[in-house]
Amino acid sequence: MMFFVVGVFCLATIANAQNKCGSILPGINGTVTSPNYPDGYGPDVDCLWTIPARGGRITVTFQDFELQEGTDGFFGLFGGSCDYDYVEVKVGDRSYGTYCGTRLPGSISANQDVHIHFVSDATVNAKGFKFQFKIDHTGNTPCGTHLTDNYGVVTSPNYPENYPSNLYCTWVIPASQYPVTVMFTDFELEEGGFFSSCSYDHLEILDGRTSKGKYCGMDVPAVITTTNGVRINFKTDSSVGMRGFRFEYRVATQAPTKPPTEKPAGSGDGSGDDFLFP
Repeated sequence: MMFFVVGVFCLATIANAQNKCGSILPGINGTVTSPNYPDGYGPDVDCLWTIPARGGRITVTFQDFELQEGTDGFFGLFGGSCDYDYVEVKVGDRSYGTYCGTRLPGSISANQDVHIHFVSDATVNAKGFKFQFKIDHTGNTPCGTHLTDNYGVVTSPNYPENYPSNLYCTWVIPASQYPVTVMFTDFELEEGGFFSSCSYDHLEILDGRTSKGKYCGMDVPAVITTTNGVRINFKTDSSVGMRGFRFEYRVATQAPTKPPTEKPAGSGDGSGDDFLFP
């Protein structure tokens, strides 16, 4: 099986500044390494890689792993804690574990988004790590996509008819130097329940690494403009389906030179509808 290599290098521009790196990985398989692997990752690194499931099953396997050892342990193997350099693996919103020293994380298999968060302090560093990932969509059509055009219209699957059950969809607008604006023009999901916690069907919007909130019912998300990149997660349960949603996005680079292209509902790119932004 062929894997593409994601090279990530973080260069400090201000002394003692924290170096942000990582990305939302667009492919169905690949190999990821820590910055400057295997020659030492450097100080004050903060990297986050997100692997969107999009209705498939993700498998993550670490092939190599060597970080600064934690406290009161022997290279992170026996007791202690990872107070200095560490990798935290999260599946959805739940932590799968925190790792340091030479304690190799176990294989991860999940049908939710997987997040690999790597942090180093200002002192000792080590070789780093390498992991491979793959996403199996056997029997399922991927739901969501990376949005790389500078404008488009996105709808939930089957819109404006009721969306299906048991969806896990992710749309990503990558970060860039140009601001992107996202505006919802229609929104109707299952109501969130007595405490309005959106525990059934819901949509979550992330501005970079920051969640802007979870939305359900007819609580239309506010317009968002950012240069941090946008990730939109849509999850449904096994029962009630509603009309769904429609949103438009535009990256403020230059005026469009062509109309949005025809794409099926829920595919993520243009739907052919007139764009509401000026």
